[in-house]
Amino acid sequence: MKQHIAFIMPSVPYEPIGGFKVIYEYANRFVDDEYQVSIIYPAISFWRDKSIHIRCKAFIKYVLKAMTHKQCDASWFELDKRVKEIHVYSLNRLFIPNADIYIATAPQTAIYVNKYNKKKKKYYFLQHFENWLYSDEEVINTYCLPLHKIVISKWLSRIITKVGKRCTIIPNGFDFNYFTKDIDIPDKDKFCVTMMFHTSKWKGCADGFKALKIVKKRYPQLHVNLFSVYPPPMNLPDWYKFYQQPSKELHNRIYNEAGIFLGTSLTEGWGLTVGEAMICGCAVVCTDNNGYKEMASDNETALLSPTKQPQKLAENMIRLIEDDALRIRIAEAGNRNIQQFTWEKSYALLKNEIDKY
Repeated sequence: MKQHIAFIMPSVPYEPIGGFKVIYEYANRFVDDEYQVSIIYPAISFWRDKSIHIRCKAFIKYVLKAMTHKQCDASWFELDKRVKEIHVYSLNRLFIPNADIYIATAPQTAIYVNKYNKKKKKYYFLQHFENWLYSDEEVINTYCLPLHKIVISKWLSRIITKVGKRCTIIPNGFDFNYFTKDIDIPDKDKFCVTMMFHTSKWKGCADGFKALKIVKKRYPQLHVNLFSVYPPPMNLPDWYKFYQQPSKELHNRIYNEAGIFLGTSLTEGWGLTVGEAMICGCAVVCTDNNGYKEMASDNETALLSPTKQPQKLAENMIRLIEDDALRIRIAEAGNRNIQQFTWEKSYALLKNEIDKY
């Protein structure tokens, strides 16, 4: 058995989350390569700052989880049974099992990992500028902790470099066995658009709905495949088909039926859905946030527009509907470009990074 790697998570994922999926992909590959792997979930973070009520509630949740010994809380992901999932009350080092390598996965976990045994190898795996719980300054302060930093995108690397620290860029991979192009690009329905629905405002779905309404007025035959982990939004028009947590087969069909994929986020660490759509042969119309731009280049692999401008998103969709040659060129270029982002390549880079220290 090789070294013991412990991924320190910020919480338990009860629904599909892209950042957690990335960690699970790596965990599966590490155990397959004979590493011992643990994934640590806390019931509460910084418990000393919480009220008695919150502490008691978290303790009850922790006890219930510990008693059930449930393997893979993320039932939406096929996690290898050799990966050990451990529920702890807190990420305080008193609750954490001994490991050779600790990998923080969020700002709050980095603060804890920094306090663990100084003789251990410690990493900070960054997938976004996670300022939804902390101020920008507090997040940047975690980048200054003495942890080996690994980022998934060039734009995150620039932030780390700006504060005078070093990091290693390891792009995410895609599962080319899960997502496949089953309908030839010229044969796709250009009046079918696929979009992901999310309840968080920073995902920009409100702008997407406005843009689609503009296109619908011009082309009444437009219809939309909308998918999500959440229930459907209220008052969804009948020209939308809604799919909640689709199966692998259905997820592929949702992408494959559409000639166009619409990405609306105001910010992304990476933008998994854009890559998935490219694999399936969609022509991508999206905002110009930094995460999307890791794989989306304007007028080459996608048509980009500024965030919070639904009119521009609509205009780009209309361009693709009215120009088959452009739609096909964009989709084919995106499909070719995305082939470079394999999990095999990403895992080799991460394994090398861990083994060299």
